[in-house]
Amino acid sequence: MHRNHAFCFVLAFLISPLIFGAGSEAATLFQQVGIASSPNPVGSGARAVGMGGAFIGVADDATAASWNPAGLIQLEKPEMSIVGEYLKRSEEFSSAIRPEIGNTGEVDDFNLNYFSVTYPFKSFKNIVVSLNYQRLYDFNRSFSHRLDFSSAGLDVVQYKQFEQDGFLGPVGIAGAIQITPNLSLGMTLNVWTGKLFWDNGWKESFNERSVGTQGGIPVTIDTLVRDEYADFRGINGNLGILWNITPTLALGGVIKTPFTASVDHKFSFSQTSQFGPPVSTTVTSQMSVVEEVELKMPLSYGVGLAWRISDALTLDFDVYRTHWSDYVLKDSRGNEFSPIDGRPASESDISDTTQVRLGGEYLFVFPEKNITVPLRAGLFYDPEPSQGGVRDFYGFSIGSGIAYKGFIFDVAYQLRWGRNVDTGNLIATSEADIMQHTILASLIIHF
Repeated sequence: MHRNHAFCFVLAFLISPLIFGAGSEAATLFQQVGIASSPNPVGSGARAVGMGGAFIGVADDATAASWNPAGLIQLEKPEMSIVGEYLKRSEEFSSAIRPEIGNTGEVDDFNLNYFSVTYPFKSFKNIVVSLNYQRLYDFNRSFSHRLDFSSAGLDVVQYKQFEQDGFLGPVGIAGAIQITPNLSLGMTLNVWTGKLFWDNGWKESFNERSVGTQGGIPVTIDTLVRDEYADFRGINGNLGILWNITPTLALGGVIKTPFTASVDHKFSFSQTSQFGPPVSTTVTSQMSVVEEVELKMPLSYGVGLAWRISDALTLDFDVYRTHWSDYVLKDSRGNEFSPIDGRPASESDISDTTQVRLGGEYLFVFPEKNITVPLRAGLFYDPEPSQGGVRDFYGFSIGSGIAYKGFIFDVAYQLRWGRNVDTGNLIATSEADIMQHTILASLIIHF
């Protein structure tokens, strides 16, 4: 029986990196935050996405609260907007060291991406106020794979399955004021909470079955890990400026302030080991933790230059940076981790990211029918933070729609991809080709 227990220890060791962080204090949980959508805090809306997300210098519809709130000042009528999103993500894993890892994980989801009501008025200055909701981060992902340890001299095969779902999104109260005819300032106060009509958090589940033999005796080990982060709560702001340099050239800027969010964390681990026949023995172990953790969200900022070449044609170029090196998770015992890869914060080397986006819009106007049809397109570089570097992601988008009297309907398609992306601790020794397809549809009603 001693040999069987030793074999059980070997198998438990193989999965221990999923539970405990290297170099951590006794029984410190391995905590990692795996955002499935772009982790960079971009804005919302079919029009903006159709332009490749190059919108900081344009920002002339209700989604400006998420891009550059100073742009809200360009709205002249009260309006309501709603944006729906369909997202499909596929991850094709491969490994030169362990070819049996090869698999493809796919998820898709439809959700409310953005909602707002906006009201302009004049007091001592032109002022616009807005109430909005944005679904910013998605966590949905799923995959399964197997590992064969026969090459290491062990008669062990592991079957692993990973599921993750959830999202984060704030309610925003925004306002813009016109300082001079050519200069406007704006701010969005983002309130992150899970106490309204939706959950603000994410869940992860990891299932593993290890099957093998030791000395001719069958051994099966079933492992189940559940990780839940609920009621993500905090407050931050989007500070914006819009300067109309000339009638055709505008410069926009936005700062999204860092903040520390509180999150309720529940963790559970259970493992059942079965030995035999001919003599059957069952060994079980369990662990659970309930705690409140802190997640330090990073500073980000960007600038955009919009060129209105004519009444019909507008181009925008954005550069945006996020300080992921300041992104830290602190558990209830005071241990600090990098949420990117789970390393202790003192050992991690996470790179900041810089996005580059270029997009344009051309309007086909039919005045006799009071109809306008836009055509939009854009390109972007949208890297993700990683240990010692960045993961390169690229993309393009196209979009169109129709405006008729007080109604505007827009639709956009975006493809974002990364090739040979290092998956870090997600699946050891593997790389992945990642494809993200997004379709956005928005409706704006002017009153």
